[in-house]
Amino acid sequence: MTSPRAVAVFGSSETAPGEALYEEARTLGALLGERGCIVVTGGYGGVMEAASRGAREAGGQAVGVVCDGWTERGRTPNVYLSQRVGTPDLHARTQALVERADAFVVLPGKSGTLAELTLLWALHRAEALQDRPIVLLGSPWPPLLRHLVEWNMLEPAQLQGTRVARTPEEAVALLR
Repeated sequence: MTSPRAVAVFGSSETAPGEALYEEARTLGALLGERGCIVVTGGYGGVMEAASRGAREAGGQAVGVVCDGWTERGRTPNVYLSQRVGTPDLHARTQALVERADAFVVLPGKSGTLAELTLLWALHRAEALQDRPIVLLGSPWPPLLRHLVEWNMLEPAQLQGTRVARTPEEAVALLR
């Protein structure tokens, strides 16, 4: 597979600049930006901001898919976006993120991140992702995957379609 044109990056919205997870996502965004990939995120803070920031600092593009109604509740898109795409709600936002991406990198997060990953696996199972890769970046993923397989909550095909990376460099290499 050739390098993807657009990569969706999912992960925690709660990490801040200087924290290890933020800096890892920033490095990932920079590596993707250097390779000419468009970084696509949910457009807000944490991992989304960090990946967007890294991409822009490397001369790349960062697309943020945001919920139009969230601005009224005080959530503002991060300042590193080169393009902002508005959606009416969370479902449309997630759908737009999936539709815009040729590949997916998932960093650690909470329920929203897990929901996005689970949706990717469901789409993979339904053969709706075609050959778009899913890469999990970070140390929490291997034990989680082991438990999901042990508990018969993740099918072998979805496990085989998912790659695990320890570093941003390894994640980018797995996307090709």
